[in-house]
Amino acid sequence: MQSSIDLLLPPLFPVTDDDHGAWVITVSTILLFITVLATTVTLISRIRVLRKISWSDCIVLFSCILFIPQSVCINIASSHGIGKHRNALNDTSFEIYSKALYASQLLAILVLGCSKAAVVLLVLSLQPFERITIACKVALCLIGTWSLTAFIALSTQCNQPRPWDFRPDRCINQEALYITLGGIHMILDLVSLLHQVQIIQWKRHQISALFAMRILVLALTIAGLRSVRPLFHSIPLDQPWNALMPAIWLQLILSSSIICTCIPTLKRVLVDLQTGMMAGTISVFLEQSVSGHNSQENSSPSKEKDSVGQKSGSGLASQYRVRRDSLDAELMGSYSTMRDTVIERDIYLGVRNGHP
Repeated sequence: MQSSIDLLLPPLFPVTDDDHGAWVITVSTILLFITVLATTVTLISRIRVLRKISWSDCIVLFSCILFIPQSVCINIASSHGIGKHRNALNDTSFEIYSKALYASQLLAILVLGCSKAAVVLLVLSLQPFERITIACKVALCLIGTWSLTAFIALSTQCNQPRPWDFRPDRCINQEALYITLGGIHMILDLVSLLHQVQIIQWKRHQISALFAMRILVLALTIAGLRSVRPLFHSIPLDQPWNALMPAIWLQLILSSSIICTCIPTLKRVLVDLQTGMMAGTISVFLEQSVSGHNSQENSSPSKEKDSVGQKSGSGLASQYRVRRDSLDAELMGSYSTMRDTVIERDIYLGVRNGHP
């Protein structure tokens, strides 16, 4: 027993009283793995059901690709500075830490911008009323403006030619900058959640509940902004040491932002895992609705006159009743198929065990 204990290797990234950087590396690596897995499953599920991918899927994929180098940069910054005291870092390590942290901030803005745009594009794929379509296009413009402005602001927050040198005498009020960008980020997320989709009520509630999970991103952003204060007001000022929690919150925000964008499609996979054969009917129906596959059938022109709208409304109501009855019939068929399969399995197991 003693010999086996002696053969145990030391931890790859030890946590000591003066070095907490391993926490950031561990959290960011786990979140990166989960995010890549969620994005991959989302794309595979979408291709399997619809035989194509939409613009929102491409943007989600691009944000996930950007999240990979961003995580690498934050891990490099953690290895050379985050979670360590400034007086314990030599000039070389501090410069590597500063450059990696600077690059991770710029990439984080791109990841957030892409994930926000993907949500709005997903709403647009449902082909809502014209006023909602216009609102979505305005939201896309605001997201693009915020992303560009935030990227420029972060890239010039400190004086040239060393914009990664975060010493207070070289930079603008970074705390105010981060809080402002974070506040606008939360407002844009709320805007993307307020869009109402032109689909039948029971389905709209399901899809709205899936989109509403993005509120998690807002909660994480608030926690992240609260953790920024010690970074600029600690006595004595020790930014590498106090950058630990802001870095962890940032990775949580980025990962949850991408995953919450994937949730409407991941709903299908989760239902498949939970309910087996019955998921085939229910989840495909929901998936096609979320992806906009059936939006042509469920939408009516918003510019028609009132009388024409009333006639088309009654026609749509009849169509929805027929679709609902068809769905119920398919669901009963799935129940029957599952019951027959269970009976056949029991008979097979009884014969196999010698108890016919």
